[in-house]
Amino acid sequence: MSLEFAELLTDNEGAIRITIFAAFLSAFFIIENSLPARTKSDNLKFWTRVANNLSFSAINTAMLRLLPFLLATNAALFAEQHQIGLLNQIQSKETDPLWLILLCVIGLDLAIYWQHRLFHKIPWLWRLHRVHHSDTHLDTTSALRFHPVEIFLSMLIKTSLTLLLGLPFIAIVIFEITLNASAIFNHANIKLPRHLENIVRKVIVTPAMHRIHHSTIMSDSNSNFGFCLSFWDRIFHSYTEKSRSSNPIFELGVEGLPKEQTTGVKRILLQPLQEQR
Repeated sequence: MSLEFAELLTDNEGAIRITIFAAFLSAFFIIENSLPARTKSDNLKFWTRVANNLSFSAINTAMLRLLPFLLATNAALFAEQHQIGLLNQIQSKETDPLWLILLCVIGLDLAIYWQHRLFHKIPWLWRLHRVHHSDTHLDTTSALRFHPVEIFLSMLIKTSLTLLLGLPFIAIVIFEITLNASAIFNHANIKLPRHLENIVRKVIVTPAMHRIHHSTIMSDSNSNFGFCLSFWDRIFHSYTEKSRSSNPIFELGVEGLPKEQTTGVKRILLQPLQEQR
């Protein structure tokens, strides 16, 4: 990758990321509301959900700006400047080769896959991640619905990996853009044509594949953990082709969680303290 491109990305990283994020969110929000895979709830409930989910995005963004040490991009620049981490010790080129950047992006996607499985496996982490799963209708804004403590822990994991391995700044930026775009896409309330679904799903997590992960059926929820690349689930035997439900329009959300805990920003923030019946 050229030095000029690297400098451009470093100088404009924030603007580039927010522009791509806003473009993807807006585009898929328009598409899914024009051609939805599932009928949305009534307008009041729909816009209440959207407002709740956007509020979590605002809260999490504010937290990360107030705690810049959590940002993996900042950690990558720090590691490069101080020659911290494995890759900074074993290679000293001015720019990182494209193959290395690609390998780091794929490796980070694998790390997020296992992090996701961990948040389902450990009870107190599940309580945090349950906030994301408690959305009873799936659309682009569901990709924004994460508890601030989960975001804090997730960023801490990525930042630690970045410092330990000395991951390139460019790889972090590309990965974060890819992760955000993938999350918006696979949470979108859209349906790909069957022939396209079968092709795309072999490499990338599709909305239909990820929708199974949001089923109230626990065995469905404990499968299809991938965010971007779909083959991790096949490699590590967590792939589910279709829901165990006999109903093709299976229920989404968390079984045994009181409905009143799934809406309202304050109640959702306190949701990890609630028992799941």
